[in-house]
Amino acid sequence: MSSRPKKELRIVEKGDTYYIVEGDRESILTLHDQGIGDKVSDTRLKVSPIELAYLTTRFKILDKGSEISISDVLKDVNDILKLIVYVDLRKRGYNVKITPDNSPIDLLVWEKGKRPSKTQPRYAIKIVTEGLGIRALDLSSILKYCESMGLQLVLALLSNDGVVTYYKAFSLKDLRAL
Repeated sequence: MSSRPKKELRIVEKGDTYYIVEGDRESILTLHDQGIGDKVSDTRLKVSPIELAYLTTRFKILDKGSEISISDVLKDVNDILKLIVYVDLRKRGYNVKITPDNSPIDLLVWEKGKRPSKTQPRYAIKIVTEGLGIRALDLSSILKYCESMGLQLVLALLSNDGVVTYYKAFSLKDLRAL
């Protein structure tokens, strides 16, 4: 039983916080439809280091003709916790988009089967690490932000051993409706 060779993506540009990757039209449009990267053209995507690290598990990534691995990309990932949760959600079948660094939330997530190119996200993920937690005032502020955007806040609790557990957060008015 032979496995099909991975499709290729080529790095054509590298910035401080992004990569431009090039591939066949079908692959690029499919990735964009799944919320990965920002489309530069029908054959190019602008992706973050987190997205490129994830793509190394699905594609053969070439940089100047040589294949690179996830370990080659990890040095450019500035938030390893976000990478862990991003990959976990993708493995669970969700479409995920990374938010800007100045956002109060870490990731946007679509319901299973929903496409980011056609629908709005359903969930906002805030990553919380075991032992550090989150201040109640900060949580309240983030919850209000999410409600104003029509998003369900989900806390991604990352344990010290790398296990991710997800908890929905509700305001009191949401609990009265249950």
